Amino acid sequence: GVPSCNTIWDEKCWDEPRQQCSSVQKPFTTTSYEEECSTAYDTQCNTVYDTKVSYVPRQECTTVSKEQCNPVTTQQCNTVQVPKQHQVPEQVCNQVPEQKCTTVQEQQCNTVYEQECNTHLEQECHEEHTEECNTVQEQVCDTIQETQVDYVTKEKCSLITENQCHDTPVQKCNNVQKPVTRTKTEEECNTVYDQQCTTKHEQECTTVTERQCKTTTVRECKTVTEKECTYVNGKEKCWDEPREKCWDEPREKCWDEPRQQCRQVPREDCRQVPRQDCRQVPRDYTDYETEEVCTAVNEKVCRPVPQNKCENVQEAVSKLVPVEKCYAKPRQVCQQVPHQVCNQVPKQTCNQVPREKCTTVPREQCATEYREQCNTEYRTVTTTVPEQQCHDVTNEVCTQVPSTVCTTQQDKVESQVPRQDCQQVPRQECRQVPRQKTEYRNEQVCQTVTERQCSKVSREECNYH
Repeated sequence: GVPSCNTIWDEKCWDEPRQQCSSVQKPFTTTSYEEECSTAYDTQCNTVYDTKVSYVPRQECTTVSKEQCNPVTTQQCNTVQVPKQHQVPEQVCNQVPEQKCTTVQEQQCNTVYEQECNTHLEQECHEEHTEECNTVQEQVCDTIQETQVDYVTKEKCSLITENQCHDTPVQKCNNVQKPVTRTKTEEECNTVYDQQCTTKHEQECTTVTERQCKTTTVRECKTVTEKECTYVNGKEKCWDEPREKCWDEPREKCWDEPRQQCRQVPREDCRQVPRQDCRQVPRDYTDYETEEVCTAVNEKVCRPVPQNKCENVQEAVSKLVPVEKCYAKPRQVCQQVPHQVCNQVPKQTCNQVPREKCTTVPREQCATEYREQCNTEYRTVTTTVPEQQCHDVTNEVCTQVPSTVCTTQQDKVESQVPRQDCQQVPRQECRQVPRQKTEYRNEQVCQTVTERQCSKVSREECNYH
């Protein structure tokens, strides 16, 4: 058949992504610090000293001598002759017979028979059988059926197909990777430092002098004259009599008393505090989409056509033929073989051997000996011995003994007693107060939108007549 082809135009559409951006008002908050102050009162105390008079007892001692008498007992002794009897020992000795025995060791010998054995080696032999094997080749024949192939020539016809080809326009499509730009948002963080301040109060002290006054009384005396009159012989006689007039005059005594004056001074301590400032940043990246692209190409199209074809073919004909086949088969032949085995065997030979055996036997040997035996006898002897006789005599003995006499004296002691003098001192207390301020800034916000794109694509359509 002859193909009849026409070109047809099809409209193909797809969604094309694109970036669409717009400006958006976004709030932005900033924090600023303002100083806010208030008056606070601190209690400030100073140590002042008052004079305190106290009386301390003191002991005053002196040493004086005092006679002290005590009775003392002494022993007075005299020597007198006193008769005294005592026993005097005397030694009386006699010869006494005594039998004395001693043990003597004597050697006594006897003939005894002891068995004495010797070990010697003798050769002993015996017959042992071992198995010895040999491999021999043995001829073995078998009748087997073998296949014998003969070839016969025959005419063989078959219906075969032959390809008849012609060019036909075909629409061929391929998947093409098309790059597409897309946008994604990523979080981008930076480390920023904010100044963070705290107010610390430190104590600052200075030495100031304070006027201290004390009112004391002083005894003031003044000599004044007073008119004294008396009557002498009926006449009045007057004169100026000097007199001392005294009174307590109050006096104020003042001095500068040093004291410590302290106040709390605020100190601002600032440091840089790191924090993470993160924001969403749009990033463009390239992605790939698979798109089908079609083109019209001429392709050879073949179709099978049946045809009858004959040819001479060699055909194999098989038949079974008996064949005797021989081969050498190994076989193991074993037999018992005798052989002599000899070993050295130890043997013991024993004999009775006479030996003289001696032992030490104790024997008692006695003899009569004379020894001197003495006894102690006592006889009474009277002698005169000097003896000391004593008695106690009491006498009074006096000695000078030192004695301590104490009296208590009162001493006047002035001491400075501290006390706390406190007062309220105003001070300024300031702190940093955070204030937040919100501003609006324009930020560009982008998003990906798709737009419908269409184009004309041609294709070939063929019919066979």
